[in-house]
Amino acid sequence: MWSLKLLQLATVAVIFTVCDGARLSAQMPPTTTTVSLTPSMSPVPLTILQEQPTQPVPPVCADAIDVNNPLGRLRSAMRNSAYTQMNAFFDAFLIFFTDEHLSEEPHKSERRLEYVSGWDGSGTGAVLADGGAAIWVPSGDVRRARATLTCAWLVIDGDDPSQPTIAEWISERLSRSGRVGGDARLTSMGEWQVLSTALQREGLQLVHIPTLVDQLWNEEPDPDRTRPDFPKTVAKNYEIEHAGVSWRDKVAQVRSELHAVGADAMIVTALDEVAWLLNVRGRDLPFARLLKAFVYITLREVKVFVPPGKLSVHVRDALLYNCFANNCTKVNEYTSIYSELRRVPDSKILIPAAGTFQRGASAAIAQSVPPAKRIFLLSPIIYLKAQKNEAEVKGMKKAHLWDAVAMCTLFSYLESKSALSEISVERTVDITRDTQAGYIGPAMKTRVAFGINAADPDYRATNASNKLITKNATLVIQSGGQYDEGTTIVTRTVHYGMPTREERRVYTTVMRSLAALAGLRIPSTLPAAHVDPVARAPLWAAKQDYPHLTGHGVGAALCRKEDPVVIDYRQDTNLHTLREGYFITAEPGWYETGKYGVRLGNVLEVVLRPNGYLGFREATLLPYEPKLIDRSMLTEYEILWLNDYNDRIRREVGPELKSRGLTDVLYWMMNKTVPIELPSKAKKLVSSSTENSAKFSVLLLSFVLLYFV
Repeated sequence: MWSLKLLQLATVAVIFTVCDGARLSAQMPPTTTTVSLTPSMSPVPLTILQEQPTQPVPPVCADAIDVNNPLGRLRSAMRNSAYTQMNAFFDAFLIFFTDEHLSEEPHKSERRLEYVSGWDGSGTGAVLADGGAAIWVPSGDVRRARATLTCAWLVIDGDDPSQPTIAEWISERLSRSGRVGGDARLTSMGEWQVLSTALQREGLQLVHIPTLVDQLWNEEPDPDRTRPDFPKTVAKNYEIEHAGVSWRDKVAQVRSELHAVGADAMIVTALDEVAWLLNVRGRDLPFARLLKAFVYITLREVKVFVPPGKLSVHVRDALLYNCFANNCTKVNEYTSIYSELRRVPDSKILIPAAGTFQRGASAAIAQSVPPAKRIFLLSPIIYLKAQKNEAEVKGMKKAHLWDAVAMCTLFSYLESKSALSEISVERTVDITRDTQAGYIGPAMKTRVAFGINAADPDYRATNASNKLITKNATLVIQSGGQYDEGTTIVTRTVHYGMPTREERRVYTTVMRSLAALAGLRIPSTLPAAHVDPVARAPLWAAKQDYPHLTGHGVGAALCRKEDPVVIDYRQDTNLHTLREGYFITAEPGWYETGKYGVRLGNVLEVVLRPNGYLGFREATLLPYEPKLIDRSMLTEYEILWLNDYNDRIRREVGPELKSRGLTDVLYWMMNKTVPIELPSKAKKLVSSSTENSAKFSVLLLSFVLLYFV
């Protein structure tokens, strides 16, 4: 009897053990439980296995382990001496976004980061040989990068100090004896040194290994990823009627600047500086008329390093000059610049340092010059190029006139159309500009943002985000054009329905910011960055601000962003002053997250005012949207400014529209530029009307009394 009870108790204990094991298995490791019966019974051990539930395995990222895509092929190449060109292999490899001239927007055949990762914006990628890849992008691009890139890539905000740096991320994953490869041709000397120093602190070595990615790309077996051909278009002379000064005179100016800083020579690396100096224009970048070349200037000669077949006969005739004089010009093969710099006889060579937008010479260029000969300074061409001469000013004004005709035509057309989308409007913008004589191409990637998308200042339309444009929100269009005579940039916000009171208040506030800057007079010694609070003041008064720059320099038939000036109160190093003949942008904005955005932008010419002061004059001549303007918010000064601006549009753009037979566009422009009556004038009219009415009443009463009495 007792034996039976013991057996029953043991069975119950086993049941509780199994149930408890099922509940606790997520927290406890697998165990073995043995239950023994009393000695009076036959020893029959009962063994129960308690197994922990299988944890879900995260899905494997196919793109990360694919050995045939560019990422997988790069990992293989990092351990292959046929690519590394040395016995030692690489544990990590850095991929930079730009080209050998550190251009902001390189040609598609130079976008190595996009080839390996699929990311088309700026940034820096890091690839580990044994798995793992990360990319650092500007904060404004983080959201788009995460939506664009595959699971093989970790996207990191490069502007967030709380995030790991490139060196920190790599060092956390490699042993202290690791080797990191990178192409020093594609990053600045300063950036290369920062990376190298940070990696050295972790026991890692940064090694310059050029052309590894190029070799992979040139051998790409997938036809959809084949490297695009570099443009074969030859460079042409930029006529003296547009340039204003001959290239020989410009070289003389540069030599004078070199003498002032104690340099014997300089290497010109930025492509807009090359184009300006030699008075040539090419088609080697997507949004600027530039030629891929280096120039080396000494006191006696000028050496041009350019790919074969890129100079037209006329350019060669213009450049090949009497070698018995100090302007002897020699044309050399493009890739020979590095070996040439190693053996130049000059004792002090100016190497361009990083400026406001230009990043200076590449690390490979700087390292090719013997250390004792290096002088790192801002390129003197920056200042010479930014201050436009009389011919360049005239050309910029003409380019903006052609652009005004195109943009008035565009906005007149868009008002009468429906069922448009962001991407279709982008295409329409570029097509409309292409109808203008002298138009070369866009100065930037046209951006169109509607409604909630316009609340993101860095938004770019994609097939996935493309919105249909309706009548219930604002539409922002940012664009620019490259013309024979100059470069244009313009931003406008429109509304195709009935804007709300809030939208009108926001639009008017942003327009008042433009008015504040356009009407400003400043001492010539005031840094450009310090005028920014004046432009932002109307927004700050409304407890608003925008994250981007207010403005920057604009080139004359060159780049849309030009050194040295930047209008941004957060600058504490690039405190360059404005000069007569500079052209700058002014582009304030207001962004209501999750709702809409408003952004307006003009190009302003810096002009001389009495007593040595400087002021601004709008080069952009495109109307604002009257139905978005709340007139009650405008001061009398702002109304005068707006009326004067609209009057200029009528006087300068009107005749051009009329001469081309664009009657509908002319009527559209006239309706958008109707002058606003001044409050003081309205008061005078009311007062005068009241006074006249009183006088008439007195006369009438006198007549009645005289007649009846």
